[in-house]
Amino acid sequence: MKYLLTIVCSLFIFCTAATSQAKIDSTAKPEESTFYDGLSNIVYIPGLVIKTRSGHYYEITDKARFKNTVENPSVIVYKQGKKKYQLVIQGIDIPIEANKIQEVIESNINGDFKGWEGATAFSLVNGEVWVQDEFGSLFASLYRPKVFIYRTADGTYKMRVEGVKEVITVRRK
Repeated sequence: MKYLLTIVCSLFIFCTAATSQAKIDSTAKPEESTFYDGLSNIVYIPGLVIKTRSGHYYEITDKARFKNTVENPSVIVYKQGKKKYQLVIQGIDIPIEANKIQEVIESNINGDFKGWEGATAFSLVNGEVWVQDEFGSLFASLYRPKVFIYRTADGTYKMRVEGVKEVITVRRK
């Protein structure tokens, strides 16, 4: 009986600690309250970049996956420490961990996008050229998709192509 009580108490403490990490401090002031122009049935996964209506960009860093069925949800942003943020998104029960991204280039691929393989160069409509900077390949067929290129905390640049789940490391040519 004593052994069972120890297990139950340990489980309670573990569950309480795990869920308390996802809660917002009740005295915390929101950094901003805004909206996210997103489609319904979106899945928030690590690496997803969202742009709020206030013009700020956030990269989802939470390890969990969150599905939302609310179109254009409201978003309340809380700062957690120096560089970490939590997003409270309408339709999702717990806050999602994210990084705020400062350097973002938003453009489109100039012409057809066929994916990447080796050292693929990506010409953007804004005149910039970026080159694949990691091993890997992906095949796609899109015309002038929107791209987000952003600088990560470690100084590398990542490119997210709208309509493609994978994110690739790139460098300016």
